[in-house]
Amino acid sequence: MNKFYKINKILQWIIAVIMFIIMLAIFTIWMKIVVKNSLGFFLIFIVAPLWQFFTTPFFRLIGLYRYLSPMLLVFGASDKKYDLHNGTSFDYLFVMRKYKPGIKLRQKNLEYYLSGLLRIVEKIENKSLFENVIVRGSSYFLSDRTAKRVGFQLSKTNIVEKLNILANYLDLIWMYSLAQGELVFPSLKNIKTAEIKGTDLVANKTKLKALFSFLRRNE
Repeated sequence: MNKFYKINKILQWIIAVIMFIIMLAIFTIWMKIVVKNSLGFFLIFIVAPLWQFFTTPFFRLIGLYRYLSPMLLVFGASDKKYDLHNGTSFDYLFVMRKYKPGIKLRQKNLEYYLSGLLRIVEKIENKSLFENVIVRGSSYFLSDRTAKRVGFQLSKTNIVEKLNILANYLDLIWMYSLAQGELVFPSLKNIKTAEIKGTDLVANKTKLKALFSFLRRNE
């Protein structure tokens, strides 16, 4: 559990609302800059990561972000589709800072991802989630090899998703670099979309649990 969400509920809301208001102020200033000078649009590469950080607590509290594990969330979840996203920079600050960059952090990340996928399996098995739900996300949340290993199909990422990732590229650089243990500039052309049907995810439950248990044993 994110340490932020262990504090008093009222305090959570106060902090979340203040952070959200700060972000709205930043966004408003940015819009005014863009109106005066169109080159100000390129500040999106700074504004987008700030948006992710400052809005995370508020979006989680109102249910827009639904967490399957401390580092795996669903945005705009429905019975038909689960769009998976890696935890935000805010989550990294509270959840991952105690792990050493490199293999340890990468393994813990994967452990959280698998935990989230097993949570989806649990939801399908107890009938709280439609079994034919489409579970999908960028291959950056799982490596191509791991995604295929647990049953995901890989395809080209559409332009809209690529543009969203590009806008948040600064966050992607530092979070991906921490996972690799060195400075890395991820290539957008290598991004793929990993997708699996709920029934197929359930069918791969044994593989998910085996990999999850292996990671837990090697912490």
